[in-house]
Amino acid sequence: MNSKAESGKPAFTDTLLLLVSVIMLLAGIGAYYFYQDLAITPVRVAALIVVTLLASWVAAQSQKGGAFFRFLKEADIERRKVVWPTHQETVQTALMVIIVTIIISLFLAAVDWMIGALVRTLLSGGG
Repeated sequence: MNSKAESGKPAFTDTLLLLVSVIMLLAGIGAYYFYQDLAITPVRVAALIVVTLLASWVAAQSQKGGAFFRFLKEADIERRKVVWPTHQETVQTALMVIIVTIIISLFLAAVDWMIGALVRTLLSGGG
C-alpha cells in the first residue's frame, strides 16, 4: 500500500504544516530585525530560539519533517559511535602527512627537472 495512505495524513496536510513552519521561521527572523531598536539583544535572541523550536515542532508533525528529525536522531547515534584519535595519534598522523608531502614534492621536482633537461637536450640538437 502507498506510504501516504498508511500514514493517515493527506499530502495537503503535510505541505500545510511545512508551509506554516517556514512562515513561522521567516516571521521570527523578520521580527528579530524589526525590533532591533525596541528590544535588547538577549530578548530578541531568546524569542528567535523559541520561534525556531516551535517551527521545528510544527515541521516535525508532518511526514517529511518527522523523517528528517528521525534522520538527525540516527545521525547523532552514529556520531557517538565514532572513536576519535588521541592527541598523540593526531600529531603522528599530521607529521606523516607533512613528511610524505615533502618527499613526493621533491620527487616530482626531480622528475620535472629531468624531463626539462631531456626536452632542452632534444630541442638544442643534442649538443
